[in-house]
Amino acid sequence: MDLKKEVTKLSKKELVELVMELVESDQHVEKKVEYKLVTPNDEVKASKQLIRKYINENKRQGFISWRNVHTALQGAEMVLDKGRNKLNNGEEETAVKLGIAVLSIVIDMLQYTDDTGGEIGYVINESITLLKDASSLILLSTDHRVQESTFDLILKEAMNKRYDGWNDTRYALLDVCSIYSALSSARRKLEEILENQLSKVSTVSTWSSERDKQAILQLQLKILERNGEMDTANQFVNKHLNYDEFRQMAIEKEIENENYETALRLCEDGEENDSLYPGLVKKWKEYRLQVYEAIEDLEKQKEILMEFVLDNEYEAYSKLKELYSEEEWEDALEKIFHSMEERAGLPHVYEYIAKAESRSDKVLKYVEQSPSTIVELYSYILDNYEDRVEEIFRHYILSEAELATNRKEYRNIGRKLKIYKEAVGEAKFEDLVMALKKTYERKPAFVNELEKIEK
Repeated sequence: MDLKKEVTKLSKKELVELVMELVESDQHVEKKVEYKLVTPNDEVKASKQLIRKYINENKRQGFISWRNVHTALQGAEMVLDKGRNKLNNGEEETAVKLGIAVLSIVIDMLQYTDDTGGEIGYVINESITLLKDASSLILLSTDHRVQESTFDLILKEAMNKRYDGWNDTRYALLDVCSIYSALSSARRKLEEILENQLSKVSTVSTWSSERDKQAILQLQLKILERNGEMDTANQFVNKHLNYDEFRQMAIEKEIENENYETALRLCEDGEENDSLYPGLVKKWKEYRLQVYEAIEDLEKQKEILMEFVLDNEYEAYSKLKELYSEEEWEDALEKIFHSMEERAGLPHVYEYIAKAESRSDKVLKYVEQSPSTIVELYSYILDNYEDRVEEIFRHYILSEAELATNRKEYRNIGRKLKIYKEAVGEAKFEDLVMALKKTYERKPAFVNELEKIEK
């Protein structure tokens, strides 16, 4: 049924009756209709009242549980919908005010709400998106007076104390402010705020303060880029290469411009400077790999990919193999196995490669190190090592039986015994079950589970 088409056929009286019937049957529908129809003088004030009404109705002893978060945000969602409609109708200023109304109230919910599902975060992001979209249109379609007043409104909100401790949202608001940086007065105000914020976070040296510094520097860079000052922006990036995101930007730009030598130097410097941070070192090596691929340096590609494989990376294995001929790969493969076997424990990628290469001898070595894996890996080694499969499997089940203390664990052993039967046959299966029943005859629950699998 085309519902819209059918509704348009209704008379005015029938429409009124339909709406009233829906309103009377659902309190939420009533609120939505009221908010849709009533256009008070202070629309923002009415919107704030609506948002708070839903929040307060869903509080229990001052707290909102995760079950009630969705309902508590209904008012905020309605206001956001109205904000988008205002935007579509050319009322950008009102859209901004409604976006701030939502954000200013919802951010406080984080203090007393279990937002496990991330619904508050979603509403915050939607509010920021509304502010961005409205600001872009304001910059294009309104006079300077409106632009400056809207900028001041958003900047004031960004610096409100309610965002202390929620710096990501504050920076998101300051990012919206950067849209207005084409206005000289707005740019001066924003740059002054950012400098003050940078000075403040520079007085301490913690992980979070370093993160804040980087966020502020990125906003300063965005102002330069928004105003087309690309040479200054490039200098700014190169001045702050000690921050990983700036180094990343610089590397990507050099790769894009095919300045591979410079890109490599930036990567190598990054690896040296960030030697205490394995994640960053790996990132710079990945960029080095991109450069080597671009300049077709096969030996250097092999070198880095080999490092990645030995660092337990599955994807690097197939890439590395593609760089070798069949004859060369045999030697490289042995080098990989040998290097991993020299360590205290074999990594998961060892098993992965052993299976991919159909190396039952290496799969066996992995199983011998981790006997529990016999349950999944026996089929890879059964043809060549039948006796060892039986020996490892049997010993593993006996060890598990020694530790089992409840019916759940007994059942788990039963499931493994069924797999053992598939692997080694009926006779050895029956022999092991009989041995277990005799050993644990004083554990009737265990014996009961063993009898079940016998049947």
